[in-house]
Amino acid sequence: MSARTLFLQWIGIGLVGIGVLWEALLAPSMSGWGFIVIGFLMVLLVERQWPVRTPLDWALLLLALMAGCSLLVTALPEVTLVQVMRLGAGLAGFYGLVNWARNRARLSYAAAALAAGGVGLALLAPVIVDWSSAKAVLIPSSFYRFPLLVSDPVHPNIMAALMVLLFPLPLAQFLSPTGSASGAQRIARRLALGGACLVMGVVLLLTKSRGGYVAGAVGGLLVVWCSWRKRWALVLTLGVIALGTLLFVAMGSRSPALVEGAVDPSTWAFRQQVWRTALQMLADFPFTGVGMGTFNDVATVLYAFQETHSLGAHSLYLQVGVDLGLPGLIACLAALLLTLWMAATATRTLGRRRDGELRAMALGALAGVVALMIHGLVDHVAWNTRAAFVPWVVIGLVTALYRWVTVEDPCRRPFAPGDGTPSGSHTAGVSDPSVEER
Repeated sequence: MSARTLFLQWIGIGLVGIGVLWEALLAPSMSGWGFIVIGFLMVLLVERQWPVRTPLDWALLLLALMAGCSLLVTALPEVTLVQVMRLGAGLAGFYGLVNWARNRARLSYAAAALAAGGVGLALLAPVIVDWSSAKAVLIPSSFYRFPLLVSDPVHPNIMAALMVLLFPLPLAQFLSPTGSASGAQRIARRLALGGACLVMGVVLLLTKSRGGYVAGAVGGLLVVWCSWRKRWALVLTLGVIALGTLLFVAMGSRSPALVEGAVDPSTWAFRQQVWRTALQMLADFPFTGVGMGTFNDVATVLYAFQETHSLGAHSLYLQVGVDLGLPGLIACLAALLLTLWMAATATRTLGRRRDGELRAMALGALAGVVALMIHGLVDHVAWNTRAAFVPWVVIGLVTALYRWVTVEDPCRRPFAPGDGTPSGSHTAGVSDPSVEER
């Protein structure tokens, strides 16, 4: 690949990234989509390639169709349009990354960018998160003396969702072999990855999100279990369970009374009310949903349930269902389950090839998606927020890794019948860093 072609492809993925951020963080506009379209065409045309096909295509097509249907049925088109554009930006980020990250070097760059993004969000968290929304347990409120520098702050639960999604990536790479790196490079890499894990872990702790704690523990333990000896992983698992039990007992002892809890968004009683309303809404609008972003407005008008401080259905799956109906929910679940399958396949295959670097990326992404799905049981996580594109980028990394082990890797070999490892001697070629920009 010539330097000019390489430069143009970097410009292309950069324009896609700018467009995705534009649509996610600012109001929807033709400018953002202009960046996305131009960047995507540059990525494809520079190398004269067609868009790649992925196992998620049909599920994402159904999801996009239901988002379009959402615009037709909504009572608040100005609200729904913003949410539909955010979903579209996330899908654009997914396909942009999958079509760009088609070699080993770019996969590494994409994983490093996601880890760096997680660290950046964690470092900004003190001044962009509304810490007054955090529960008054575990950590005293007097600790949160951070100046709020944005007019539209991030909810602690949303920050927790981003941390549980991105934290396993640097953790898996921290626990993976360092390959052929020199002593100084190995130490620097360990320090950088360890620092990333520490910063994101501290911010997750500060959010006081109980769902985030459970999801983060599961994601982290999954990485440790697949990276270390099972004996030590079992000991660590038991320790985390014991510590979690103590924390939840302490947090439960400070729960509000039943009547107060029914209107407190941090309580189980409140979530039961929200979920009951969401289930009624899904039963009444099963095929189309009520329109993306309109759950609270419809709940107030039709179901006498009003909540202005903690918006949403407080469940990823119920939120998708009331937004896009049962077809949209089926498409979302199919996309998530296929992502888990692709990540598990990539992790297993790269392990057989003794490719520790890429296996760590696949394992970290797998653990992050698992953690996000667990957190989604009790909150709608990054759906319908300005950070809604981040999970799609992680899913894009998973898909690119899966395509690498099944299609793109020049060192891949067919499996011998009855053999547990790929046939042929090729492990040295897989770990060769010279397999980069082609």
